[in-house]
Formats: sequence, structure tokens, C-alpha cells
Amino acid sequence: MPKPPIFDDNPGTNGNNAATLIHGQNDQNFHISEEVASAQRLPQSNETGSIVDGRQYIGESHWEVVLRDIAAVKKYLDIDRRIVELLPSRVEVETPALLAGVPSPIEISDLLSSLPPKVAVDQLVSRFFQSYCPELPSVLMLHKPTFVKHYNSYWVDISKAPMIWLGLLYSVLCLAMQSYVRDGGEPPQFHGITARTSDTFRMRAAQCILASGISIASPYSIETLILYGLSEYSRLSNGNVGFWMLWGLVVRKAIHMGYHKDPKSSPSISLFDGEIRRRLWMCISQMDLLLSFQLGLPAMIRKELCDAATPRYLHEEELSEDMQELPPSRSPSEPTQISYLITNHHLLQVFAKVVQYLHDSSEQSYDRVLELNDELIQARSKIPLHLQLQDETQLEFVPRSAMLEQMQLQMTYHKAICVLNRRYLSVTAPKTQRSRLLCLQSAMSLLSIQTTMHKYGVEWYRFSLTSHDFLLAAVIVCLVLHNIRETKGFLDDRSGAIDGHTTTELLSALTNSNSIWEGILYSFSDARRAARVLSIMLEKFHAPPLKTMAEESRSHNGEAASPHQNGDVQASPSQVDKKIAGPEPTPSAFDWSTWDSIVQGAEFDNLNSLWNAQKE
Repeated sequence: MPKPPIFDDNPGTNGNNAATLIHGQNDQNFHISEEVASAQRLPQSNETGSIVDGRQYIGESHWEVVLRDIAAVKKYLDIDRRIVELLPSRVEVETPALLAGVPSPIEISDLLSSLPPKVAVDQLVSRFFQSYCPELPSVLMLHKPTFVKHYNSYWVDISKAPMIWLGLLYSVLCLAMQSYVRDGGEPPQFHGITARTSDTFRMRAAQCILASGISIASPYSIETLILYGLSEYSRLSNGNVGFWMLWGLVVRKAIHMGYHKDPKSSPSISLFDGEIRRRLWMCISQMDLLLSFQLGLPAMIRKELCDAATPRYLHEEELSEDMQELPPSRSPSEPTQISYLITNHHLLQVFAKVVQYLHDSSEQSYDRVLELNDELIQARSKIPLHLQLQDETQLEFVPRSAMLEQMQLQMTYHKAICVLNRRYLSVTAPKTQRSRLLCLQSAMSLLSIQTTMHKYGVEWYRFSLTSHDFLLAAVIVCLVLHNIRETKGFLDDRSGAIDGHTTTELLSALTNSNSIWEGILYSFSDARRAARVLSIMLEKFHAPPLKTMAEESRSHNGEAASPHQNGDVQASPSQVDKKIAGPEPTPSAFDWSTWDSIVQGAEFDNLNSLWNAQKE
């Protein structure tokens, strides 16, 4: 194993350092010496996830699991789930059309009736190939010259086109229309009907898939399922179990058709088709990993059963259906259309090991965490220069798609670091100092990326995977601040630097993130939940100072508790406020005084009163 980078194991000499306290299991706090902390059993990989309400499993990668280390917020999350169950009329139910059930037309004339005139279809096909977005890499699923050739051929008599290919066309049209909804610039003929038309195209795509026989292994079927799936993902802004199940259908169909095996040993598969299959399988496996991670679930694909090679760095014009030899791969340093996906694939290969570690119920040593940290750092160091995140002063000169590619790659790295190391945030043994440092640094980096995206007008919240990353980072910072406040009884810079960050910096980052979430409060339900949770925590962080755990321990044992123990003078709320950079969090219309009584343990007698207060 390569020797990990050297980190200072000395937790610091500052008397205010939280290294003398540990946040123990089951939300109990214990005052212990440094020697005891060093000997404390470290969290092991068999401590994975939880089953909520006896029905839903969420693993450690889910942001809710991180928050359940904070008792008050755990109560909120449990109550919030009950609200959703008791008030179904308030819940936006989003289910992919293919799973919800759609009427399957008997005649192809029914399916063709929704196609616009060819001039409009031409415009939408062109828009599709121009609407590249790293969060939604649908453009990379098709080889443009080949698709256009087939499109022109089938349009001569569109009624004779294969049903599954018609589903592919409708998926392309839907994604093109969704890009207008997302980015603007809709043509005059679609003004005012863009969203409704995109839904029509999406439903037609689902009908074509069903009518063609979803279990039949036919040409275009994987491309159609992927693009249809991405059209559903594009509209489902929240983490959606239904879409994860839909992607499971894509995974199993691809495995059934052998996409998980490398085509080099199959002479019946042409060189062109083989390389396209590698690209499609790479996309399928990436989405499987990321969607499962988002929901806190294990990935569906078993890597040990797959041997499909990574696609080559090739330009689109180097590929053709009649090619007799596959060109050698370009250098990773040379930008190609596929460069971002391949680079992200290399990062995600290590990320997959992290996710597997988190879901492994067997006990593993902390050395494995150090190994995975090193692998992630090494994979990040291999990102080509043209895909490395530029300094913020240079971002305004970078094309928007390139900027998003650079940010997404950094987000892949940082979220992997966060989930791998976050369980050690509350363990103060010197051995785990590296994990605490890496985890907090990555969480703060993610919040910085969120701020930058917001500054440049990137509507990141339209994609649930990106939103999940920022939520994860925010709740990690919440957990760090919660531990400090529980330890010290106050929050200001007298607490000393926390792994390179002052308390003011952490509070400022969290306040700024909360302001961004509140700005999109009504965009989707995850934003509302995020704003509520962060507001709960920020209000508690701004609340009057608490007793330290040492004082509570002495009080419990009948000893006098001094507010000036070890020279610590607890600040008044006004003093704390003056030390917090950034604006005060703006309370929403939610009745927070009522809510505060709930999270403190009061009976929840009237759920509807809270929702009514929020509507007023």
C-alpha cells in the first residue's frame, strides 16, 4: 500500500480545541481524555445506514443519515416523513411514465399523430445535438452522423420506421424541448407550449417502448431506453425512487443484451457498434452508481462480472459504421467530445470502491479508509489540464459547458471524500485527524462550488444528483458546528481553528448556502426540506449559549458548574451574532416558534396547522 501523505497527528495545543471530547454512539456525549480518545474503537464499515420507519433503507451516503447524528434534526426528519404520509394532497407525486402505466396505441397512426412537421423536427434534432450539458450527457449517447443518416432514411416513409426507433426519435425531441424549458430560447412556434409538448413527446416515447416489446433485444433499444430515462431524470428534480427503479430496467436490459461484456471477443459485433456499446455501458454504469448513491443504496451492477473496456478518446469524425479498424486512442490531454465522460469514469471507478466500502457489512480497518483516500487523491491528480477547475477569476472566460465539466469532476471527488470520511468527524482520536481534515475541506469546497454556480446563474437544482451533493456538504458542516456547540456551549472564533477553518467561516458558508436554498424554495420539495433543516440548525447556532458537556456532567454529579471553566467565557447571543460573517438567515413563512417546540420534544397534535401557517 502506498504511504499516505503525512498529516500532523497533534490535535493542537489550544485549550479550546474540541479534541478532548467525543460524540459517542446513540447520540450520547462522553467527556474523555486524549488517551481514551486514542483508544476509542473507530467506526467500522459494518455500521451502515438505517431502516426508516421499518420500511425504507437509507445508507450512509444519504444526507439524512448524516443529520440523524443530530437529535433535534432527527426528530424533524421523522415528523416530516409523517407529514408527507398524512397529507398526500400536498405531495407532488412524480413517477416515470413507463412505470406509472400509459395507454399503448394499437395503430402506429396514433403514435405518428404527435410528430410536428419535418421542418420543426429538423430544428429540434439540431437543438438536441447543440444542447450538451454535463449533468445530462444525452448528446453523447448518439453518434450524430449515424443518427442523422438513419433519420433522413426513415423519414422518407416514417410509418415504416421500427417502433423502437420511433421511440428514440421521440426521446430526442423531448430532450430538445426540455432544453428550451431549462435554458430558454424556444422558437416562436413553441412559445407557451414547450413544457406541455415535451411531456407529450415523453409519453409517446414510453408508448413506443411498450409497443415494441420491452423485453425484446432489438437494435436501438438500449439507446432509446437511455434517452427516454434521461428525459425522465431531467424533469424529476427530487431524488426519485421510481426513476432509480426505471434505471434498473435499463441496467437489466443492457446486461441481457451483453453490454457489460467487451465486444472484442464477439465477431458479429462491428468495430463501430462495439465502441458505441462501450460508451453506452459507461453511461449506464455511471448513472447506476450515482443514482444508488443519491438514495443511499448499493449499486445494482456487480463490477466483478463486467469486463467492458473503457471507450477510447476519439473524435466523432473518426467513427463510422463502415470502419475497418478502430483508431488508436487520443491522448487524455487532447480535448474530445467524450473526454469528460471518460475522465469522470476513472474517478467514479474509485468512487465505486468507496460506496462498496460503505455498504460492506463486514468489519474493516481504518487503514482501508486511508487507502481509498489516497486512491481518490491520485485519481484527481490525473484529471487532464483542460478539465481542471480554473481559478474563479478565470471562469468568466471559460465556455459554460467546460466550466460545468470542471465543476462536476471536482464534485465527484469531493463527495467521495465526504462520505468516506464523515463518520470520523466526531471521533477525536489523533489517528483520524486526516479524515476530519479531508472531510471538512471537501464539504467547504462543495459549498464554494454551489456559490460559484449560483453566481454564474447555473440552475444546478434542476438535477437531483447535483442538489444531493450540496445538501450532503451543508449537513456535514452542520454536524461539525453542532459538535463544537455541544462541546463548548458557544460558537465563535474563540473555539479556535477547526481543521483550518474558523467558526465564522463555517457559519458564513452555511448561512450563504441556506440563502441560496431559500431562493429556490418553491422549485422542488428537496429545496424546501433543505431550507427547513438548515434554518433549524442556524437558529440553534444563533441561540443563547448552552452549558458545556463537562458542566452538565459535573451538575449531574452534584458539582458546581462554572461558566468560566478553563477560562472559557460564554458569549451573549449579540456577541455571537457580531462574529458571524454574512447576512442573517431570513426566516420563511413557516411557523418556526411552533416548530421549535416540536423538535424539543413536544407532542405533534396538529400537523395541518403547520402546513396552513406555511401557506399564509
